[in-house]
Amino acid sequence: MPDLEVRIDEKRFGDAVILRDLTFSAQCGEFLALVGPSGVGKSTLLNLIAGLDPLFDGSIHWHGAPLHRHAHSPERLGMMFQEPRLMPWLSALDNVRLVLADPAAESERARTLLQEVGLGHALDAWPNQLSGGMQRRVALARAFAVDPRLLLMDEPFVSLDMPTGNRLRESLLALWQRDRPLVLFVTHDLREALALADRVLFLSEPPARIMLDYVVPLERPRNLEGTAIAKLQERLFSRHPSLLSGALEAPSVRHDT
Repeated sequence: MPDLEVRIDEKRFGDAVILRDLTFSAQCGEFLALVGPSGVGKSTLLNLIAGLDPLFDGSIHWHGAPLHRHAHSPERLGMMFQEPRLMPWLSALDNVRLVLADPAAESERARTLLQEVGLGHALDAWPNQLSGGMQRRVALARAFAVDPRLLLMDEPFVSLDMPTGNRLRESLLALWQRDRPLVLFVTHDLREALALADRVLFLSEPPARIMLDYVVPLERPRNLEGTAIAKLQERLFSRHPSLLSGALEAPSVRHDT
């Protein structure tokens, strides 16, 4: 039985239908990337899975329990957004401690996570003393502080320069491979998706559904800037030229390897 089962019959905002007939399932330990055009509903989908928005037709189950009822969020849920969302009046350490059930007793976990993402020297720094990349590292440590079983990431490394982004991706993969949560990672960058994920779910244009569930055939570790990723991306585009535009090429397009 899958750990996560998602069936969105329909999600709308007013008269606009955002998601329709969108279904997929996943197991703990998997890393899934969600790719699709801007405004297609990727962030909306994450909010539904997080239990933040119960207003849709369908069902979402986590370990067999429904998340589609009001105020039902998964236990041990981690989230990371496009912006770090740090509390400016708290130090880096206290921003991580903030999500812990017992900050005093679990303080060492927060320290260890910040050290693991390369911020052991900046535990007492205020957010405005940290660069954008360093703030994202604090947010990454905070996302893993709850020892998540489900981790939702909404374009967490967008707008970063390549070296900074690569360091964060390496930190993310190291933490994920150690703790093995189920990760749902939204990105517009197909190379990033292919470098990080076990599976890439391509969303169609609105009303969005999964038009391709692609199993990444490359072994780890992978180099985002390497030739293997470039060749795989080229092969995907040769088979499915309209993938990133969200244009459905055929009703039968569902799975690929």
